[in-house]
Order: sequence, then structure tokens, then C-alpha cells
Amino acid sequence: MFAILRGANGRRHEVDFKDDPVFVDVSMSAATVQITMTAADPGDPAKGRFITVALPRDALAAAMAAAAARPIANSKPGLRLVSDE
Repeated sequence: MFAILRGANGRRHEVDFKDDPVFVDVSMSAATVQITMTAADPGDPAKGRFITVALPRDALAAAMAAAAARPIANSKPGLRLVSDE
């Protein structure tokens, strides 16, 4: 698992979780969805890798609906599981 962000200054930031176990936390309000993914560093918990993304709830719902409407294998509509296998 990985995450790539590009800041307002154009600088690219990458978080590579490799094959480490990742904890995912999702928090929601009426307007916002916040998703945090964290992988602990067994040697130093202060160096654990994480990423937090907060986005408008209606934008996430629209993106999920659009993804569900796109055809996948055998032209069946629906969400697809993304895997590296």
C-alpha cells in the first residue's frame, strides 16, 4: 500500500507502507470524511508512517457512485477490488 500527495508548492510526498500491516481509521461528519492509514515502525513508534486525507462527504459519495457505475470484468457494473495480485 502506498500514498502519493503533491503539495501546493508542487512538491511530491510519498508514503510507502510496503507489506506492513496498516490500520485504517475512517471518521465522518455531516460534511467531511477523514481517512487515516497508519503503519507502525516496530523499532520506533514515533517514526510510524501515516497519511490522513480529509475530503467533502458529497465528493466522496459522487466518486464512489461513478466508480460503481463503471463496468468491470465481464462488463458487470460495480466497484472493483484493487489488488497487486
